[in-house]
This record gives sequence, C-alpha cells and structure tokens, in this order.
Amino acid sequence: MGILVNIHPSMGEPIAAALRAQAPEVKVWTHREEAPADEVEIMLAWSLKPGVLEAFPGLQLLCAPSAGVDKLLAVDLPAGLPLARTVDGQQHVEIAQYVLGVTLRHTRELALFDAQQAQGQWLRRPVRPAGQCRVGILGLGQVGAHVASVMQSIGYEVAGWSRSPRQLAGVACCSGEQGLAQMLARTDILVCALPLTPQTHGLLDRERLGLLPQGAYLINVGRGEQVVEEDLLQLLDSGHLAGAALDVLTQEPPAPEHGLWRHAKVFVTPHIAAQASAQTIASQCLENLVRLRAGQPLLNLVDRSKGY
Repeated sequence: MGILVNIHPSMGEPIAAALRAQAPEVKVWTHREEAPADEVEIMLAWSLKPGVLEAFPGLQLLCAPSAGVDKLLAVDLPAGLPLARTVDGQQHVEIAQYVLGVTLRHTRELALFDAQQAQGQWLRRPVRPAGQCRVGILGLGQVGAHVASVMQSIGYEVAGWSRSPRQLAGVACCSGEQGLAQMLARTDILVCALPLTPQTHGLLDRERLGLLPQGAYLINVGRGEQVVEEDLLQLLDSGHLAGAALDVLTQEPPAPEHGLWRHAKVFVTPHIAAQASAQTIASQCLENLVRLRAGQPLLNLVDRSKGY
C-alpha cells in the first residue's frame, strides 16, 4: 500500500524523492504502469485524464500538489473520493512579492530602462507616484488580503472585490456585480487573485476589461481561464490597456504560435508566482496518509461545491 505520484517527472520526481526521504517505509510509485492498482491508497496529481481513477479501485484520497484544484475538479471524480489540496504557509507572501515586483516593473518603466541600457542611452523619465496609481484586487482571501497590505505599505491606494462582503483596514471593499463594475472603473493596476470556479471562469472578458481606465495594467496570479485571452489581446492592441503580467494562462505552456508569447506589452512567467516545495507537498501528503490509516479527519480537504 502506498502513494502514486501521477505527475510529469520534471515536478513529480522531486516530490517522490521527498516522500521517500521523509517516510522510507512507504511505497512510492511514479508511473501508473508500475503501481499495483489495488495497492494505491493516495494519488498525487495536478490534472487527470478521464478514466484514470477507475483503474485504481483501492484509491482512498486524491491530493493536489498545489492550492488550486480546478484541473482535478474538471474530471468526473467519484462522489465519495476525498480531494485534498496543498496549503503552503508562504504562498501569500510569494505571490505578494511577485505582484509588487511586476507592478514596479511597469510603473517604474524598468523594461524601458533595460532597453535604454542595451542601446547605451542615458535618459531620465519622471517617476509615477504610487499615490496616483490605484490598485484593485479581485479576491480578498489570504492571498488577496496580503497583496493589499503589501501594496498599501508602499503608498498605493487599494480597493478590493470579493464574492461575499469583506472588510479590510484601509481597503475600499466591494462585492457583487455592481461593486465589480465600480472597482474596475477606478483601477489602474488590476490584480486577479481569485480561485477558479464556474463563477470566475471567463470573468475578465472584453466587457469587464473594457471598464478599466485607459492605460490600465492587468496582473493575473489566479488562473488563466479567468481571462478571455483573445479579448485581452484586442484591448492591448487597441491601446486601451497598457500591458499585462500573466503568471497563469489558459493553456500551460501556450502553443508556440500563441499571440501572448511575443507581445510587446505582455510579460509572461511560467506559473512561478508561488510554488509549494516538494518537501511541503510530501509532508502534507504523508500526514494525510497517517490520518487515513488511523481513521482520523483529513487535512486541507476541498469543498467541491465552492471549488476550493
């Protein structure tokens, strides 16, 4: 009995190594073909193709190596199969660092100065005061709230939107469709930090992105499917949006011919704003294995009705 790491080797092998190091007595498989179907108690997976779970009748828990589980919820999971996510205590810190970094890259025009250096140009530009750059955050959970705090700390005016009403010190909080429209209309830097649910899928389409003021900038650290990428490209090409920093995309990696790859106004990173370490993933998976065998409550279970 043991754990199947059903993840691409580039990410799966470090997790398998961490599992073996932390619990040498636990069987760990990294290929479905080598795992005895009736001995797999836990499967670690980022995404699944239809029919995979049916091949493992002894499976008792499905674990995601990340906080987001949308790709696992996209398949037909057995109703009685628990789904757990990985909770990294530093995720909100890392994402806030990323948001701050790309915000300063944009507002302080660092890419422009990089290009000037390559051309040997010594040209100054006026600094855009943080107080004149309004930040709007979609999602006010742990990640969004920490992003708001960090941005406030260096002088940005911050507003936030969430599905249900929230209150955060110093943040103009709003909710509902009307609140979303109002926040977008006063936002110069829009940060998407939402989980992917049926309600947030395609949320940022041409209509909503078009509510942003001329010259606004988008930062997406939520999920790629929340942005209608063709609509985003059109608004970038028209000049309505000044740019976008995208750590998540609808297809990861995008096709070589995708317009986002080489767009002059787009900064793409390969889903690295926050990454749980192999050691964290392994330790939480093993803790749940112990609890599973002891009949104890499992950690970090997903509420499928909410999607997180």
